[in-house]
Amino acid sequence: MIVLYLLLVFVVGYLIGNVNFARIFSLAFAKKDITTVGSKNPGTMNMLRTRGFGEAFLTLMFEAIKSGAPAIAMFFTFEHFWPGIGNVAYFLMALGTIVGHCFPVFYKFKGGKGVACTFGMFLFHPEFWWISIIVFVGCFLLFLIIEYPFIISFVFILTMSIVATCKFAIGMVDNLVVILFLIWMNVLLILFMHRSNIKRLVRGKENKVNLREKIFKKKHKTEDAEQKSEVATERKE
Repeated sequence: MIVLYLLLVFVVGYLIGNVNFARIFSLAFAKKDITTVGSKNPGTMNMLRTRGFGEAFLTLMFEAIKSGAPAIAMFFTFEHFWPGIGNVAYFLMALGTIVGHCFPVFYKFKGGKGVACTFGMFLFHPEFWWISIIVFVGCFLLFLIIEYPFIISFVFILTMSIVATCKFAIGMVDNLVVILFLIWMNVLLILFMHRSNIKRLVRGKENKVNLREKIFKKKHKTEDAEQKSEVATERKE
């Protein structure tokens, strides 16, 4: 019976993941479909490129809540009725949401890349919220120096995944193997979703984002021209 409940958790998470806040905020604030501008990816980074820091940060926060809030609800629910299963339900719900975000059935399986949702997965966990904030701030400062978003995103995800692995392994938590499997399946999923970024990075053609410029400039007068090279590069992949 518990397996069926956990399967239901994943399915519900997947359906929640289909809600895409980049699409919602782009339509609400700019009356534009985010999948028709910039890199055409319905995610936080394309919002940063095309709509600026404010709307990108708003998207990041809502995507984080989308994955983290249902996950923490499942954590306490399962831990109450089935002690020792809370972490499994937590990461299963979060992973389901991330999969739904990346491959949304309601948008013909064309979604974002799952970074903001992964941030939420760690931000809402009772043991990792404060660590995730520290790592996030560190990555934010690093982003001011290194202008490759993919590198910054993966530094955060890899760091938090290693921290979680070490903490769970040292604590010998219940269902350790299953929990670590879910965490590292997410890492592999994020890598898969960024495969084109990795190829461009190896070739030295990965798109840069000047975060300082995005923060201090309200709006780019040459927004369309600025994105031409980025869009052309994305389309070649």
